[in-house]
Amino acid sequence: MSVLSAILLANISLALLAAIILWQGTRHASQLAAVREQFAKLSSTDPVTELPNRATLHDRLNAALSANGPEPSLMVMDLDGFKVVNDTLGHETGDELLKAVAMRMTSCLHEKDLLARVGGGEFAALITRPDSVHRATQTAQSIDKAMSAPFRIREDVINIKANIGIAAARQDDSPATEILRRADVAMFAAKSEKQESIRVYTPEMDEALQLRRTINSELDLALMNNQLQLVYQPLVCARSGKVMSAEALMRWPSKQGQAGSPGVFIPIAEESGLISKLGAWALDQAMLEIKRQKTIPIAVNVSPVQFRVDGFASSVEAALERHGIAPDLLHIEITEGVLISHTGEAQRTMKRLREMGVQVLLDDFGTGYSSLSYLQQFEFDGLKIDRAFIQQLDIGPTGRQLLKSIIALGHSLNMKVVAEGVETEDQAAILQLLACDFLQGYALGRPDAADKLHGVKRPEELLGTLHRNGGWSAVN
Repeated sequence: MSVLSAILLANISLALLAAIILWQGTRHASQLAAVREQFAKLSSTDPVTELPNRATLHDRLNAALSANGPEPSLMVMDLDGFKVVNDTLGHETGDELLKAVAMRMTSCLHEKDLLARVGGGEFAALITRPDSVHRATQTAQSIDKAMSAPFRIREDVINIKANIGIAAARQDDSPATEILRRADVAMFAAKSEKQESIRVYTPEMDEALQLRRTINSELDLALMNNQLQLVYQPLVCARSGKVMSAEALMRWPSKQGQAGSPGVFIPIAEESGLISKLGAWALDQAMLEIKRQKTIPIAVNVSPVQFRVDGFASSVEAALERHGIAPDLLHIEITEGVLISHTGEAQRTMKRLREMGVQVLLDDFGTGYSSLSYLQQFEFDGLKIDRAFIQQLDIGPTGRQLLKSIIALGHSLNMKVVAEGVETEDQAAILQLLACDFLQGYALGRPDAADKLHGVKRPEELLGTLHRNGGWSAVN
């Protein structure tokens, strides 16, 4: 080969090598760009819902705060009971629920709004349109309405609501972290209020939140130091006057003022998760009393948080065996709140309890929007008519006819019917004539120590008042 040919061949080889190197470099650069793009997406997007994540929300909120446009508002939305869905139905079901919730919330937002998932069962929406607080409130109302319809995830029907807090970014130079905190505080206010699922932040909410944290901390200490107690209110047979069972009610004697009311500290314990410890303690104490009484069943109220914990039925069974208690001496009272979040798990737990021989009663019947539908889906041993219906007895015949119908409905489904909140002799006597099975309330006996369960007024003594007021004609 001539020198010229060798040089030409070498040049061709070098050109080819350069082309290969250039091609490899271009390919690597393209791959690197793709990796960078994927990394950027992962760092800014929630992997489950594919919504923007907390970091992206924070960046957008900072940008909105520094811009010259309208003052933004931030909404924080927490799915009430989402952790329980994960714990009882599994994370796969929980992820599917999150996706469905994200789609439903997105449909309620304006195209200029930003919806993000910021962790667990918590979402946030940034509203940057003019009059943002009003727009945020309208959007929150739309989301609240949309969330009222149940979600069907495979074989489970899940009812879950969102507690929504709104914070406006006023001209006070507050950083994004402070706006987020205020929206969180408003969300907790909505969560604690129960009746109102949407709240707009006010400074007073900070004080209320701190008070709730203090009460929760003191309640935990009270439980550790054995400062809580159970009192018992009798359920009396409307025909024989015999004490048939009792309801165990929790009290905090050392706590003065409103904070010591069960209506205050029980919801706080439910929010914090402390209710599981309180519930386990109450169940254990009630079983000790059952063992001492030997023949009187005792009913224990079980909160939705406690009832939905995976293995609740097994824990009840273990406690019965540990104390040597006959299952038919334990009654469990649950409210509609136990059933409303995920029906499938509640049905399985109830079925297991009743198979053991534990009776399950639906408490506060008539206060929920779908109590009648639950009577079709679940097999209860009894129902307790809410005190609001009993109070209607003093108003006129309409309330009496309604009570008569509820009692007949319960009997048609083979359930015993309890009237709670019976406060006067007239109410007790009318309920006797309406064929109510059991009576409970101040007219029969106040909550007190277990030793006083049998010192109650016999219902037949109460009939005299009704007879003096016109007998059966006063009922119809």
